[in-house]
Amino acid sequence: MPLVGTIGIALAAMLQTTECTLPSADSAWIASALDGWKRQSARVLGKEVRKYPTLVLFDERCTHTLTPTSRSARFVAGTKRFAVASIAHGDSIALPDGSRIPAALTSFASPQKDGTMSFVMALPSIWLTSSKGPRSDLLTTAVFMHEFTHTQNIALGQFVDTLVSRGLPEDSDDDVIQTKFGDRPGFTDAYSAERDVLYQAVAATSVGQARVLGAKALAMMDRRRAQNFRGADMIYAQTEDLFLSMEGAGQWFAYLWLVDPKGGAMTSAEALTFIRRGGRRWSQDEGLALLLLASRLSPSAPRALFASTPHTILPLLKCLTVR
Repeated sequence: MPLVGTIGIALAAMLQTTECTLPSADSAWIASALDGWKRQSARVLGKEVRKYPTLVLFDERCTHTLTPTSRSARFVAGTKRFAVASIAHGDSIALPDGSRIPAALTSFASPQKDGTMSFVMALPSIWLTSSKGPRSDLLTTAVFMHEFTHTQNIALGQFVDTLVSRGLPEDSDDDVIQTKFGDRPGFTDAYSAERDVLYQAVAATSVGQARVLGAKALAMMDRRRAQNFRGADMIYAQTEDLFLSMEGAGQWFAYLWLVDPKGGAMTSAEALTFIRRGGRRWSQDEGLALLLLASRLSPSAPRALFASTPHTILPLLKCLTVR
């Protein structure tokens, strides 16, 4: 290639990189979202962020990778500093593990080979134009709360690999129970009935009544699980418990932010309607009910899901509903 052409390509790449800077509005949103999660965590878990992940955030044109650092940095949220690398993505987002994904509406947390976590999410401008339903502004931050929670209960995420080693298909995701068993006769009706009793327990007028209804819902779950998770499908008993725990924790943090006067400032009823989104995602919807009930019966109980060893919600709640 001629020297002029090579220089031109290099200059174009440099210009493409320097043209990307983290906008002040996005910087403020990221700082506010991180502060919102820390506020909920300090209140309900008695601690703040265990370890910050690498944040990969992108808009329609640029990717902004925020890496935790102890040095002077361009982006600071509270007391935490981040080095910022911004580059035009060309409709394809580079992830910390070397893979790439389309620059489309998305949000997820992922473990890295070195034991750290990464957090990937489209910035508000994409959510405001791409997401469906009312209050996309609140939805964006609620989604941040949910996914950032996954970066903090690392032991649960690592347990997925354990289940895969025991026979769970590698492509299983948090909707695997709904996908695999939803069409099985009687399964959806049984699930719906137990979920409704769980939400009745959450709304009960007394803790005693909540405990009774919770025990009833767990007994219904036990029957459904015993009838369906047998033989080659026994692996799905632990799988369901795990994803209810992970997705429930994420939804719980989103709910906590929605009802926070400094956050979404919603009433409890408004927040439940908003975050449940019609109950389309089973693990999220029933998981939220389980976390809300556990936190009502014992405000400190959900801390077990964030311990260094994997604790899941069903055994925890069974202990809380024993009279």
